[in-house]
Amino acid sequence: MPFHPVMAGLGNPVLDSLFAWTRNMSGVKLRILPGPPFDIHVFEPQQGAKDSILYFHGGAFFCKPSPYHRKPAGLYALETGCRLYLPDYRTGPYPGLYPDAMTAWKRVTTDGGIPWGFAGDSAGAAACRSSRPRAGTCLFCIQPGR
Repeated sequence: MPFHPVMAGLGNPVLDSLFAWTRNMSGVKLRILPGPPFDIHVFEPQQGAKDSILYFHGGAFFCKPSPYHRKPAGLYALETGCRLYLPDYRTGPYPGLYPDAMTAWKRVTTDGGIPWGFAGDSAGAAACRSSRPRAGTCLFCIQPGR
């Protein structure tokens, strides 16, 4: 299906509600750091975490996190034993995501210290690369193939 920013904008309220209604993963607790300018979903293993990862979701820069993003976020938290931060960044054309990536980094450092690593898929991988030089030691980017 071809991507169109207007259609993505119309679907974002649906994605928001579906994300909220998706079940929590067993062994992972979820909390929200409320905005402004946007909320950050925090996934943490039940046994706690010492380190953190900042994860930027994909969505062509125009889509909100979908229920799909909730499962990898929980899995990354469980498998790494880290607290995973998933910002619900504002969507829109370039350069919208990049200032929000820096804002998310600042908010995460005040909540859980400097992130051990950065991760992202698709558009989130671009934000991940723009944020990594600021701090952290690990970079994990996922880019869909053509």
